[in-house]
Amino acid sequence: MKSQQACEAIVKHRAQAVLVCTMTSTKWVYGLDPKGLNVTCVPLMGGASTLGLGIAVARPERPVVVLDGDGSLLMQLGSLVTSVEAAAPNFVHIVFNNGVWFENLANLPVPAAKHVDYIGLARGAGYRHADRYASVAELDAALPELLSGNGPRFVELVIEPEGGALWSGANLQADLQDFHFARMGDEARRLKDVLATRSA
Repeated sequence: MKSQQACEAIVKHRAQAVLVCTMTSTKWVYGLDPKGLNVTCVPLMGGASTLGLGIAVARPERPVVVLDGDGSLLMQLGSLVTSVEAAAPNFVHIVFNNGVWFENLANLPVPAAKHVDYIGLARGAGYRHADRYASVAELDAALPELLSGNGPRFVELVIEPEGGALWSGANLQADLQDFHFARMGDEARRLKDVLATRSA
C-alpha cells in the first residue's frame, strides 16, 4: 500500500482519536483532516512514540494513534519497552515501513531495512498485540478493532515508497519554512486547549 492510502483509512476511522504524525504521514493527515486533533512530531525525529504515549497516559478516555516511520522508530527503539510498561489501553503505535528516510524527497535507505523484524521487536519488548498489514483493505478492516481501546497495540504497515519527486539538480531541496520548527509546540498547546474544553 501507499502512505496516502494508509492515512486515508486511518483518518476515515479516527473518530475522536488524537493522531501524532511524523515524516510522510504528516503531509497526508493534514491534507485530509487539517482541523483534526493532530500533533506533528517534527523536527523531533524519533520522538513520535513517546510524545503519543504521554498524551495517551494523560488522556486515557481518548484513543491516541502514533503514525511513525521505520527510520524514526529505529532512533528510539527503547520506546517500545516504555510503551509496554505504561500499558495504556488507548495507545496504538503504527509504523510505516517503507525502508527509506524522507520518502519522495531523498529516499535514503534505512539501515538493515530488509532484515529488521519490527513485529519481532515489538513482541520481544512485550507487546501482546502486534500485527502487520500489507494492503489497505487489511488495514481498513482492522482499524475498528485497533481503535477499540484494547491496547497497547503495535502495527507495522508494509508501504511502497513514492519516488517521483526526489531532490536532484533539476529539483532542488526547498528551504524548510520557519513554522516547521515551532509547529509541534503550537499544535500541542492547541490540543491541550481543545481537550481541556471538551472535558470541562
